Amino acid sequence: MARVETIPELYDTTIWKFKAEGNANITLSYVGENARFSATVLRLRKDNQLDTIIDSCSYVNSVMKPLLGDEYVGESILLEIRPEFLKALSKSILKMRSNNRTQKDIDHNQKYALLMSDHTMFPSNISPTLSVELKYLKQGHITRYCPLDLFSLEDKRIRKAIDALIDCPRNNLKLFIQGMQIKIGKENWPTSLCKFFEVDYSELDDKKQQYVIDMFIALLIQAIKEEQYLFRKLKTLQKTLDELDIEGINKLLITYQPKLSELSLEEWKLIVDEYVKRTATNNSNNENAREFMSTMEYKQIRQRIYEHLMSATLKDCSIIFSFRKSDMRDVARQNSHSSPIFQNKERLQQISLSDNYLDRSYVYKVNVIDLDPKPLAKLPYYQELDAKIVENYLKCNATNNSKCSE
Repeated sequence: MARVETIPELYDTTIWKFKAEGNANITLSYVGENARFSATVLRLRKDNQLDTIIDSCSYVNSVMKPLLGDEYVGESILLEIRPEFLKALSKSILKMRSNNRTQKDIDHNQKYALLMSDHTMFPSNISPTLSVELKYLKQGHITRYCPLDLFSLEDKRIRKAIDALIDCPRNNLKLFIQGMQIKIGKENWPTSLCKFFEVDYSELDDKKQQYVIDMFIALLIQAIKEEQYLFRKLKTLQKTLDELDIEGINKLLITYQPKLSELSLEEWKLIVDEYVKRTATNNSNNENAREFMSTMEYKQIRQRIYEHLMSATLKDCSIIFSFRKSDMRDVARQNSHSSPIFQNKERLQQISLSDNYLDRSYVYKVNVIDLDPKPLAKLPYYQELDAKIVENYLKCNATNNSKCSE
């Protein structure tokens, strides 16, 4: 379980600003003056959720972090909170929320909020931060984006994937400057890139726009290739945790879903242990799993269904890169940065842009986010989503006359 803290100075609604929200959570940015909490966010659960903040935090720490590694999954603190603070927050951020989201309010009865690093920012204001959030999962829309291109670690294929995401970002590509989201595709959106790369944008013609977009893509491709261990790890986990594919899992669910229930944390740990044992033998592949599915015992079937839920989390996660210009202080930090509030050290990597671009060095950090557990009750939804994704791949390949493949 994460650390539990009571921090009275954080129970002030004026130091929190609305940042983002999804179906289950609302995220607020710290805008107060205490440098100790610089670049932190507060994550709050919304009404009518099947799991709690504690469930989510425990799952990330005990299930996802051991699989992905401490260096890619940030630390969270459970901040004790009271109903009166939550009610005041609800009122203070209401006008900043999208109208189609306000039917679900902050859960005023939750006892904890998650205090986390803001991965779209660096704690210090040495220079502006450019952050890129990439989602592996291709949503149910026909686009040219193929996640396998992104994970190929080949320059041309990564470029093809990023170009497709820029053309149709939807929820698969998000861009932030100093923690503020930039709407890709909006008129003159490359102006924000000009500011980050320090390129004159007083006369922003098509040629200059393409130049800074190319700089952005080159920087991102270089970072992705530097993080090939992470991309290969994610690809392997997504594949080996879902060996039975949609058809196999559906067959098992018809018979066994009534016998299943939500797992405790200790039960999830056992599922992870069993998965690690099986994959360590190097006998783990889709063909073997499907071949022996009819002879599996209940314990094995149960294991594969819960692994499928873990796979659903990893298919829906996001990878977020944050960049800023490098300076001499980064050398002194020896490729890591210590937070004044979180115990883990952030790993900083240095890369450079040259050739046709400004010869500058940048520092970046990378994190995997959106690692919440997928509830058993939503298995039919995830099955339907998987089916739509497969259908979309087929339509996309037919439309583009190109194959999205390993």
